[in-house]
Amino acid sequence: MPIYIKEADVAEFLDMPSALQALRAVFAAEAKGQANTVPRTRWPFGSVRLNVMGGGERSSKHFAVKSYGGGAFHVLFYEEGAGLLAIIEANTLGQIRTGAASGIATEKMARPGSGKVALIGTGRQARTQALALKAVGMLDELSVAARDRARLEAFCTRLAGELGTPVRAAASAEEAASGADIVVTATNSAEPVLRHAWLAPGAHVNAIGANAANRREVDADCVLKASLVVTDHIEQAKIEAGEFIDLAKAGRFDWNRVKPLKDIVAGPPVRRDPGAHTLFKSLGVGLEDVAVAAVIYERAMASGRFKPL
Repeated sequence: MPIYIKEADVAEFLDMPSALQALRAVFAAEAKGQANTVPRTRWPFGSVRLNVMGGGERSSKHFAVKSYGGGAFHVLFYEEGAGLLAIIEANTLGQIRTGAASGIATEKMARPGSGKVALIGTGRQARTQALALKAVGMLDELSVAARDRARLEAFCTRLAGELGTPVRAAASAEEAASGADIVVTATNSAEPVLRHAWLAPGAHVNAIGANAANRREVDADCVLKASLVVTDHIEQAKIEAGEFIDLAKAGRFDWNRVKPLKDIVAGPPVRRDPGAHTLFKSLGVGLEDVAVAAVIYERAMASGRFKPL
């Protein structure tokens, strides 16, 4: 019988360094053909929509299904031969693993010594993006932009205390991005919040907020002029990455330009033009949920506090 793990327990058991380590390992396993992702499916039910995704890792025999809709997020964590091990509330889990995915992409794709970061957005995914960059040693100072000034100021104050790093509220997204080594977009905008003209030479971009075909956070030039374009799962990107889908339909973008994150994690150091920017399009995939669910489950069981339902 499974155990039930609540949000507060996830926050206790899953820290960012552990999530980074888990994702590095599982993407390396995917590069060897030992893990797989099942792209997200969105099922409408009246006024709500159920989103379902999954993945598995062969050597550990772990696999998981994540479902969310109507404000509830859950991961069902399984082991081959043992069945369902845990039902895990997955709002916090999703925030941490999404940040970790950006962290491992950035440590591979950004220029060495990068540390000046711009963050556009203050929603539920924004905080863990900054925590991940700090954890991989690529955040020395942070500028944040958002539409709601009061919320922005409060967010910056909280995050500065948590990071131990200077955090300032920018007047606009363009001001935040000016001179930044790394730019993160963490919004649900349907229209671009970042333009290529604002990027410093050699900047790295993590576009993490929009994961639907009718939403896009970066303009066409951010995609077309990137020297390297990476996503966590190409087949899922063909369904959800609006920035790529629109350009491909117009004949302006070749999907063969997109590299899967597994190849970047497991491959040799990225060779890049110092003056050209790079782009990671994060979608959030089921394999990431498997990796961090394993950490949470192992620590929950080690705590001795959990009994099967």
